[in-house]
Amino acid sequence: MVSRSFTAKKLPQLIHTPKALFSTHIVGDKPILVRDFIHSALYNPKHGYFCQRSGSVGVLEKSIRFNQLEGRKAYMKYLDDLYKRSDIAWYTPVELFKPWYAHGIAEAIMRTTNLSVPLKIYEIGGGSGTCAKGIMDYIMLNAPARVYNSMTYTYVHRPYPYLL
Repeated sequence: MVSRSFTAKKLPQLIHTPKALFSTHIVGDKPILVRDFIHSALYNPKHGYFCQRSGSVGVLEKSIRFNQLEGRKAYMKYLDDLYKRSDIAWYTPVELFKPWYAHGIAEAIMRTTNLSVPLKIYEIGGGSGTCAKGIMDYIMLNAPARVYNSMTYTYVHRPYPYLL
């Protein structure tokens, strides 16, 4: 998590909370199902998180070279600089720790799956495909060729409404 410091006088000027982001404005006075609330909070064209045109979830061009960072403090500074240089709200762990995060998932899949039958992987919210690439690369390099050659990888991702 990146932290930033502001003076007490400056803070009220920086806070911008549109009314539509409060749950009572999303749901009104009647109860709704949690799934409908989450759907509205994420995809409503007026206030949905993923409907904002600014880059809400980031994709890193290259992996972070952790071996060149001298500890946690250097990592936190690197992240702070990364966020300051971009119009990105956040980066997923898959992006920040690529390809290692996806490789860990792939290793867990290989250890807990019956590899004598064709492997089928489903990813919900596949986004840019970074996780899929990391998992498939790992399986290609570390599993028997028949596993990789017969596997299917399906990712389900809802397109951003403004792209439709």
